Amino acid sequence: MMFGRMRRWTVAANVLAGLSAGFAAGTVLTVAASPARAEIAALVIGIDRYTRINPLQGAVNDARDISAALKGLGVRKLRLFIDGEAERSRIISAWRELIAETSPDSTLVLTFAGHGAQQPERVPGSEVDGMDEFLVLADFAPRGPGTAQRLTDDEIAVLLKEAAPRRVIFVSDSCHSGTMTRGFDDRAGMLGTRAARIDGALVDRIEDDALPPPTRAALQAEADDQPNVTFFAAVAEHELAPEVMIDRKPRGALSWAFANALRGQADRDGDGIVTKGELETHIRGAVRMALEGKQHPQVQPRGRGELPLIDPVATKPKPPSLLPAAGPIPLRILGKPAAVKGLAAGLSGIEIAGKNDPALVWDSATGEVVSSMGDVLASIAGDPMSPETRRRVQGVVDKWSLVVRLKAAAQDRSLALALEPGDRNYRQGETVSLDIRGNAGTYFTLINLAADGTVNYLYPLAERSDPAQIPKGGPYRLALTVEPPFGADHFLAIASPKPMAALQRDLAALDGKPAAAEVATLLTRHLTGQPVEFGIHGVYSTGR
Repeated sequence: MMFGRMRRWTVAANVLAGLSAGFAAGTVLTVAASPARAEIAALVIGIDRYTRINPLQGAVNDARDISAALKGLGVRKLRLFIDGEAERSRIISAWRELIAETSPDSTLVLTFAGHGAQQPERVPGSEVDGMDEFLVLADFAPRGPGTAQRLTDDEIAVLLKEAAPRRVIFVSDSCHSGTMTRGFDDRAGMLGTRAARIDGALVDRIEDDALPPPTRAALQAEADDQPNVTFFAAVAEHELAPEVMIDRKPRGALSWAFANALRGQADRDGDGIVTKGELETHIRGAVRMALEGKQHPQVQPRGRGELPLIDPVATKPKPPSLLPAAGPIPLRILGKPAAVKGLAAGLSGIEIAGKNDPALVWDSATGEVVSSMGDVLASIAGDPMSPETRRRVQGVVDKWSLVVRLKAAAQDRSLALALEPGDRNYRQGETVSLDIRGNAGTYFTLINLAADGTVNYLYPLAERSDPAQIPKGGPYRLALTVEPPFGADHFLAIASPKPMAALQRDLAALDGKPAAAEVATLLTRHLTGQPVEFGIHGVYSTGR
């Protein structure tokens, strides 16, 4: 989409009264903060190889990454269960051993990467939605003795309650049912989701259950508030948790974001402590950015953002440069095998990718370019061998290269961006509200990168008398109208403690030009050495 000529844009209220700094009111944590450098112990589970359920590709990568990050914090009491090691009795015993080995002021971390599933509630009336959720272990079967190889929601509640008063961080990178926020184009070669299936059908019931029904105490544990527990779920109940390529490896985005938080990326104020608010902000923002708004992690309970959760956290590494170096974009070209080499010959900044790990897919027959997340980024009509078509495809590649670099930079210098009314495909004439939060710097710049790398300079505009500064921390909102051409746009927001007049002048000079590569050059020239913050957010539109 072309967020058009800014002369037609309108700006919503600069500061929206009544909004908090990012956390809704609700159940609050009441546990007192533990002393500095409280001990951390962890139980980490990752399962790719299921004996009867469809396999995964990224759960073991998740578990090993989280384990490495915990070891980087000096965690010694760490239990790691991979694939077949993830057996029910061993997991329960390991958790209880960690409780016995740690003091009441410790922090326990429990992470699970693997399949999740549902079954009709075993005790009528015990679940609001009538379904029991469970984590699927390696040797699970939906019928007979193998049904015992699962951990039910009420059992997990009991285990978490047993850990009190220790602080508990529970990260469940799994799902059980739902839909994607936007449709998924299968030309991208989707890795799959973490919803358990057998022969393509969701696992949604248990037969000849080897586990007894939950006890009254277990049901009560699930119903009770547990103020010592902070729970991160990969997705809302109506969504699926996809596996995606991150750093060219299959991963779960929630686990990836959590591991990076342990390495210091969530420590926004640099005090060596990650609070609940910092962890929540980091995870929501990192997952939203990495998956282009297709996955929305959930956090329970809400509120009490100042509660320290990880103390101490790893020292945040100082980025070597403003933007990481540009690497080749893995591009898969769909077309006649004899023509693929010729189609790629005129493109720069790419490497030919196979089916498993493309960042972009160019369907030369339809002219569409699709991202690894299954979104149609651009539709380029015309002869695929013509110079004009090559020029436009090159623009998409250059834009995507810049997006990848900006996402990497934003991990350490992040702004929280969100779209209202939500992440979905928008149509011509609809209004999109861009919400900006979490900024330490108050001098603000915003541009849009269209699908082909065309730059739209958005903020500030002198003729609209836009203020150079926005409120620290936000929220700040801009209302924007969708206009053709349609496809993928990316907002790039920049906040700095210093004025950015020279950068703004040079970016404004690129307005209306396909100049993604020049944007990278300008950012490096004007901002290197400054404590700037980036935010980048994809927005997708369709003419239908």
